[in-house]
Amino acid sequence: MESQQQSIRRVAQNIRNHVKGDGLLYLILLIYVVLIFAVIRVHEPWADEAQAWLLARDSTPFELMFQNLRYEGHPGLWYLLLILPSKLLPYRAISMIAALIAIAGVYVLLRYAPFPKPIRWLLPFSYFVFYQYGVIARSYVLLPLLFFLIAHVYKEKTTRIYQFTTLICLLAYTSVYTSLVALSIMLVHLADLIRMRHELDRELIGKQIKAYVGFALVLVLIAIQLWPPEDVSFARGFHFNLLHSIKLSSTVFNEAMTEVSYLSALILILSLRWFWQRGVFLLFLLSTLSVLTLFSIKYYNSWHQGILFLVWIFVMWISFQRPQSEGNTGRLGGVTKKVVVGSILLVLGIQVFWAGAVSIADSRGPYSAGEDIAEYIRSHPLEHKKIYATTFWSTAIQPYFDENIFANHNHGKKPAFWRWSLGDNRNQALDEILKAQPDLLIIGRPEDDLRVLPGYTFVGIFPGEIYWKNRIKERNDFALFRLSATVSHP
Repeated sequence: MESQQQSIRRVAQNIRNHVKGDGLLYLILLIYVVLIFAVIRVHEPWADEAQAWLLARDSTPFELMFQNLRYEGHPGLWYLLLILPSKLLPYRAISMIAALIAIAGVYVLLRYAPFPKPIRWLLPFSYFVFYQYGVIARSYVLLPLLFFLIAHVYKEKTTRIYQFTTLICLLAYTSVYTSLVALSIMLVHLADLIRMRHELDRELIGKQIKAYVGFALVLVLIAIQLWPPEDVSFARGFHFNLLHSIKLSSTVFNEAMTEVSYLSALILILSLRWFWQRGVFLLFLLSTLSVLTLFSIKYYNSWHQGILFLVWIFVMWISFQRPQSEGNTGRLGGVTKKVVVGSILLVLGIQVFWAGAVSIADSRGPYSAGEDIAEYIRSHPLEHKKIYATTFWSTAIQPYFDENIFANHNHGKKPAFWRWSLGDNRNQALDEILKAQPDLLIIGRPEDDLRVLPGYTFVGIFPGEIYWKNRIKERNDFALFRLSATVSHP
């Protein structure tokens, strides 16, 4: 009788602990949901967000996959997800889609991550997970969800090879940089298979072969779709310079972690030692070096830093799932783990500060003037007048209209997206534009002293600021001019 009562009490306690744990999980998730929707409500999507929406909206699936992505340099997963929404929903839906994907990633993190609770509580609010890959609606918003799902199944990757490889293929199909990470993960898995080959039966070996064939086909598809055309105008060619590569790699890793060089270097050293002990050193090394190499020889911009941060978190996740090797147990092993946990919390503390600072900045001022310009055009009304616009940044205005409204882009016809082509049909020369005398002229990112144009009335500067961590990265303004009443069309 007494043992039965003890069993009932033990079961009841387990239920209470489970409910308490889940309750805290859902509370953190609820806070994340409230905050991310609060920020996206005040965030104005900028040109890079608009470009993906317009590509999905104004392309057929075949044109998108085999013609237009060649000029973008991005695989097609994000664009495919936007095809139906872009044709059925208003443009602001892009931020909702990004937020829902980000929320799904945070749920996976909170539900399955093996990290100590303080790390799990802070990581959702770190700069890249919350803002840059959550609020900013670009293809990178898929990365936290995919990295977290892959990390969750990683310990069973051999037996769950189809599920594992499907996630790896999705990771590869999100960004050209994560294609290299996906290849690195599969190479490490191949090394693991070779080590444990005597433990695998014929059926399991057959599944591994099929999985690798499927992955190879995805890589071939990416290569076909993204092979750059001769007339591409963006990120042309490759640039090999060893000293530049070393310097850039050091800078990028530091900026991805803390932006305090000696702290980032110390954290890297601690991480490498920890990864070596946990048997994931090769996974981190291949993934990180492959991304840094492409940064240095092809193209890099600030928002790519988050890929390195997520690779670090991804490998940390796997390392925490693994038992300590012999010789690293006991007090010494416990101290090492506490130091590693402390280093993660230090990075997250800095990144949470960045996320808070950038969210406050975004709420106080426009990230892009695209929405304000669109409202000006509608309110006057001018959308059916002759409008000229300069620079890629004016793409931020286009999604608020059903058609291409710029007469100097593709003769005012679809598509409205910007094609990164040397021979694309755009009139960007200011002298030629003034001769054409459009009713409205929009100058993207104007020079500070640009206030007077012959035959035009200066309407004003529509401000925009690309916020980055705790500062402004770039000005994103538009200067607006209207044809003077005394000037008539030729």
